[in-house]
Amino acid sequence: MINTIGIIGGTGQMGSMFKREFKRLGKEVLISDLESVSAEKSIVAKSDLLIVSVPIDESSKVVNRIRPWLNENQLLSDFCSVKTKIIPSMLETEAAIISVHPMFGAMVDISKQNIILLPVRQKKFLAKYQRIYESLGLNVVIMDDWKKHDVSMSFIQGLMHFFHIVFTQTLKSKHVDLETLLSICSPVYQANFAFTCRILQRDPHLYTHILMDNPENLNILKSFIDQAQESLKLIQKKDEKTFMENFVSYRDYLGNFGKIFSDQSDFLIEKIKEYSPS
Repeated sequence: MINTIGIIGGTGQMGSMFKREFKRLGKEVLISDLESVSAEKSIVAKSDLLIVSVPIDESSKVVNRIRPWLNENQLLSDFCSVKTKIIPSMLETEAAIISVHPMFGAMVDISKQNIILLPVRQKKFLAKYQRIYESLGLNVVIMDDWKKHDVSMSFIQGLMHFFHIVFTQTLKSKHVDLETLLSICSPVYQANFAFTCRILQRDPHLYTHILMDNPENLNILKSFIDQAQESLKLIQKKDEKTFMENFVSYRDYLGNFGKIFSDQSDFLIEKIKEYSPS
């Protein structure tokens, strides 16, 4: 059974949120932070499950610090967005390893959100650990290949975050009058702007390391820029035929997802129309 859960970094946003959620299930939760590093040895000794919930660039250091106190009967986990740095360090311990990536930030109601479990070593804990997150109302996705996780994140996080950051960078560089721009935007464009603002309101340290610490990002972002240059050339040449052919080919590539998510966008836009800022 997983009864006692230790969270290293338990006073941060993610650590605090999951402390609350685990306690709601009746689990004993022990935490430490930068002010209580001396308590880590005791927490490790008492815990069935240890979760490292610290910034990406600090994660490997923390695992190395607690490594001597872990044993094969314990489960070691983490909440890092990038696995390339932390999992090699986790593999140096004796503990079972199931890495975790919550696909959401700190929020009051986490139900129906996606969370990824990556069983790295000794899968005997998987069913028990999975049930904990399912009991919290989360949608649990199992990925057996943690390297594939980082490749996937280079598209989901790396490319998307980069796009929104550079979009804002472009507006700023052109000294755009945001008040005028947004006053004439339809809800479609307001929705795009809303997701840009959502990212830029978050922790700059976290987003910097999501982009810079995943080695897969560089190749994907270079490809994005290359593709943008190709489309720009068509616009410069006013090559309508090729541009439209490409447009249709991209729509075909999306397949059934095109219709499904276009309908989803209609739902979101209707909700945006109901929103009134306080």
